Amino acid sequence: MSQITLIFIRHGEAASSWVSHEDPCLSIKGQNEAKALLANKDLQNLENYEFISSPRKRAIDTSKPLAAKFNKKIFIDKTFNEIPSSDIENSKKQKWLEDIIKMDKKDLPQKIIDWEKEIFDKVLTAEKNTVIFSHFMVINSIVSNLIKSSSIFYFYPDNTSITKIFLEKGKVVSFQIGNDKKTHINL
Repeated sequence: MSQITLIFIRHGEAASSWVSHEDPCLSIKGQNEAKALLANKDLQNLENYEFISSPRKRAIDTSKPLAAKFNKKIFIDKTFNEIPSSDIENSKKQKWLEDIIKMDKKDLPQKIIDWEKEIFDKVLTAEKNTVIFSHFMVINSIVSNLIKSSSIFYFYPDNTSITKIFLEKGKVVSFQIGNDKKTHINL
């Protein structure tokens, strides 16, 4: 089996915050960030890649320009959905997330442990080169597993940042972390 490349792209800037809207679309800036991916030198040869998106609008909308360029169907995969928080009251989500990212993984709520395991299992069982449009915490979860961190949080992936994972025979052989966010996090 040859090397498999997974390219994780964080969605563009959302039109509203995660705590004020369950599933915001992209802002105008986010739409422009998605279009800017078309010129990214790392994304010019994706003919042999499958395209997957989280079911969230901001991820799907980020995927559309690049998918259109390569005439690709976008497969929706809930595995790469944002951190599960539907049972958290909106006014408490930011504090909840701040607490989650400070926790040791062994102390995380079971639903977060299960979510993280499902994501990493999917990464390790990938069989095709794939571009995956996803979220801040999904990417953090993956990177924290790669470096064997005791925390689910590792860095601040910028909007439309690119994180690459290279697999051979179901094992990660290397990875490249995307750009750190230089602006306020839109939680």
